[in-house]
Amino acid sequence: MIVTDMRMPNMDGARVLELVRQRHPGMIRIMLSGQCEMEAAMRAVPVAHQFLSKPCDPEKLRSVIGNCFACASMVTDFATRGVIAGIGELPGLPGTHAALVSALNDPKASLERVSTIVEGDMAVAAKVLQLVNSAFFGLTSEVTTISRAVAYLGLDVLQQLVFKVELFRSFPCERPVAGFSLEEIHRHSRCVAAITALLPVGGQDSAAVSIAALLHDVGKLVLAMRQPEPLERALEASVREHRPLYSIEEEMTGATHAEIGAYLLGLWGLPPAVIAAVSRHHQPIYESGDTIDLGLAVHIADLLAHEAEQRLQDPSIASENSVDLELRAWSAMLPKWRQSADQAVHRDRCAAH
Repeated sequence: MIVTDMRMPNMDGARVLELVRQRHPGMIRIMLSGQCEMEAAMRAVPVAHQFLSKPCDPEKLRSVIGNCFACASMVTDFATRGVIAGIGELPGLPGTHAALVSALNDPKASLERVSTIVEGDMAVAAKVLQLVNSAFFGLTSEVTTISRAVAYLGLDVLQQLVFKVELFRSFPCERPVAGFSLEEIHRHSRCVAAITALLPVGGQDSAAVSIAALLHDVGKLVLAMRQPEPLERALEASVREHRPLYSIEEEMTGATHAEIGAYLLGLWGLPPAVIAAVSRHHQPIYESGDTIDLGLAVHIADLLAHEAEQRLQDPSIASENSVDLELRAWSAMLPKWRQSADQAVHRDRCAAH
């Protein structure tokens, strides 16, 4: 890990972190900056994992360091950790940047309109949440909704990110990946988020459930961007052997896309509840009770979304299948949840066209 000040003689912190990422991509990169240095610190957004405000409370610094290294335990292979840590941006949808430019150029643009655009793209949503949950902004509580994140950053900051830093640009993955569609993975994530909003998630987790759902497959973006060949082989084997993708990934590389995504979000300082839910959305903890925890809610919505997507392609697919067996504890609620899943998938498809 490296922790650097923004304001230094000869070479500022943004340039230092840029060189560190080039030469040592696996190193965790933390930027110290003062509020008066906001514009300069913006240049570090693509290369810093987290930002800390000056003066920095030693306990806060200790906590950030501890959390980053704790997340590293999810991905044991050092080379894979380097691939993940080297990422500054994720591949977003082609139309997102243009939509943001249009909205931010509109003097009548509302926070609600901008929030809707951000919510439609998990790559952009993850970056916005990374920034707003940074200690640089001095918030005393975690931000777990896009609307609040956009409202706190404000349109002025977003304009700087879009126009000056040129963040949220659409850029292609290294090469096309057979069996993988950027549009489909974003569409699926939006549908999972819509379904989780209807599940009985209890306690404080209810505020973060939509974000965890939207970002649950962010690890697939990492793999498509940086490790397309292993992802392609895993996708092909999953179809050929009729086995879950995460099971194939674990055998091939020792890390699933769930763990890879959770590690990146951990480096970016997202709330621990979101990181935990993303990391175990394929293998949640089942508990009895009237409410569902965050990880289980994302798991249920993921299953229902996949099932609804299959039914949309082939209406003859029967509802009674492995989903019923796995979710038998909620059998009374399944018809209603299925209906909601079908509506969410259909609504998203119609909106896309």
